[in-house]
Amino acid sequence: MSNTTRLGVVAASTALLTLLGCATQPVPEVAAARALVSQAEQSDTTQYASADLESARSKLRQAEGYEKNGKPVLAEQLAKESEADSEVGMARTRAIKAEKDLADVNAGTQTLRNESRRQDNGNTGTTVVVPPNGVVVMPSDSTAPQR
Repeated sequence: MSNTTRLGVVAASTALLTLLGCATQPVPEVAAARALVSQAEQSDTTQYASADLESARSKLRQAEGYEKNGKPVLAEQLAKESEADSEVGMARTRAIKAEKDLADVNAGTQTLRNESRRQDNGNTGTTVVVPPNGVVVMPSDSTAPQR
């Protein structure tokens, strides 16, 4: 084999190996992480758990880089971490929203109690304000009619 032929074979082999190196296999976990980050972005996580979401985005970017550079093990690991951060952010968001909803319900209930007691005591001219612990102490009034 001549030197020119050998050089051609080496060049062709190098080109083939280069092409094979660029043709990386997609890592399924990276796609799953993308979907979860997108879901977190749409569920108010940006507002309530922005640190978790930013961590998820950062790890996803790193995973995509490793996937692109043919490092599937590192890509998979970071993609799973990104998924976990997204899930934590969404859970934190749900918890914060639930706490706010509960506070709203409690405030509404307290308002109804106060209004009800105010109406019940309307005949005596006494206004009763229910404290947060819910215990009301009424002064005894000897002039009040007995029931």
